[in-house]
Amino acid sequence: MAMALHDAAHLGAAWLLGNRAFKRGMAVAINPLARLDTLGLAMTLFGPYGWSKPLPIEASQFLRWPRLANTLVYAAGPLMNLFLGIVFWWLNFTLPETFGARMETLDVEMWRVYLQYAVIVNVMLGLIHFLPLYPLDGWAIWKGFLSSGKQRKLAQYERHALVLVLFLMITPVGQWLLSHGYPYVAQVIMYLYSL
Repeated sequence: MAMALHDAAHLGAAWLLGNRAFKRGMAVAINPLARLDTLGLAMTLFGPYGWSKPLPIEASQFLRWPRLANTLVYAAGPLMNLFLGIVFWWLNFTLPETFGARMETLDVEMWRVYLQYAVIVNVMLGLIHFLPLYPLDGWAIWKGFLSSGKQRKLAQYERHALVLVLFLMITPVGQWLLSHGYPYVAQVIMYLYSL
């Protein structure tokens, strides 16, 4: 659900900013099956990372302020994940008050654990996608602040950046980073829950 709504946010932002090339794709954007990538799914099943099909968004498809519009579209995905984190956070505190009298205490606690996990996953997804590494959204976001000439020069390094990201995904280096980053984010979130 986190990745499906992430992609839907990209397409919705593109549509709102005048890009009608994705009108047909928006109908299936919220369906995770329509966004599956074979290798990305395999990585999800056998490793800690995964991805969906890339969205072919081009700045030239926007009629007004193409660079700004393109940057906003790529920012919409991780912002959606951070928004979902806030929604799940809110549900975690309202669920016991809303259903506590009609649900078993064990059921309420089970849902709270699920909601807390959903907060952590969405916050992690949002933060990871803001990293300026190709092909993460952060690459396109930060590239949008550069001049056209610098963007073309930076595009020459996208293949190398992709190799770096794949290296991080399939080697113990990436496993180590995730194993240290995830507990830290989880610890911060759980501390905030206790306030």
